[in-house]
Amino acid sequence: MAAATKKYAEKQAGGNFSGNNKNPKKSGNSKGSKAKMRIRKAGAGIKNFLIAIVILAAATVIFLFFTNKYFFKIKHINITENDKYSYDEISGILEASGIFPGGELYGADVKKAKSDIKEKLTYTESVSITRIPPSTINIDIKTEKGFLGIMLGGDYYVVSKNFRVIDKISVVGKGMDESDFEPPEGVITFETDAIKKCYIGEKMEFSDGDISDFFKDIAALFDDDENGDNGENKDNHAGMVSAINGIDVTNKFKVVMNYGDRFLVRFGIFENISSKILNSFEIIKQLPDYAEGIIDMTDGKTASFRYDENVSKLYKSNKSRRG
Repeated sequence: MAAATKKYAEKQAGGNFSGNNKNPKKSGNSKGSKAKMRIRKAGAGIKNFLIAIVILAAATVIFLFFTNKYFFKIKHINITENDKYSYDEISGILEASGIFPGGELYGADVKKAKSDIKEKLTYTESVSITRIPPSTINIDIKTEKGFLGIMLGGDYYVVSKNFRVIDKISVVGKGMDESDFEPPEGVITFETDAIKKCYIGEKMEFSDGDISDFFKDIAALFDDDENGDNGENKDNHAGMVSAINGIDVTNKFKVVMNYGDRFLVRFGIFENISSKILNSFEIIKQLPDYAEGIIDMTDGKTASFRYDENVSKLYKSNKSRRG
């Protein structure tokens, strides 16, 4: 009876009894509850922080939107002067990209504006567009100059000294004869059968590496001429390269140069062309200002000169150039 009473009492107490009357299970549950409470508080803090960040971001976006729409308005468009394009030509292209008086300063598509300028204003070498709050945009366009030109398929292509094709002028398509076409000022017209690639906006490529090197030598002379530096003879040859009208390298062994429609210079083989051109300048300087004719340097050692008043026609004649 006593044993049964003890069992009943233990059952009613809900568990086992130890000698010291403590309840380890109840203590563990208390610690777990406190930990969970701390986690819940931390989670609530993070949640509140994230909500605050979202609200702040939304407020910032709304502020910037209305500020840009009603405050940052374009009032001044400053375009740096260049050698090729007018203010009106440039501003007309900018307008399509959202760059115009009254437009949004930060709503303009600057990337598109740069791309459109390079595509439509083909002499453009680089474009810089700078926003200056609250209402100004600065446009800086650097252009390239025409250096070489070649007639292909009735179109005249203008090439920069970096060998990028910067212009295409329709000649035959406008009812004009190739022989009557006047190239742009300062452009050296050349002839060769070694053109591999010639697309406007891209670099010209040659199928013959020798011809490519030939024109690089000419470009180096052109640079020296522009900078007033032609080595030992820099003072004597200044401006003479820019007076070259044309160079024919259709036949690499019969290179011919037209100098100012006054002298037809026969170089023969194109090797050492830089030295040959500089030597021809020395010969030209020694001739009278009224002189016109043919300078023959094909011998390589001596040069001869023959008066002829039809230099331009001679250069354009296939028989004279290649015969």
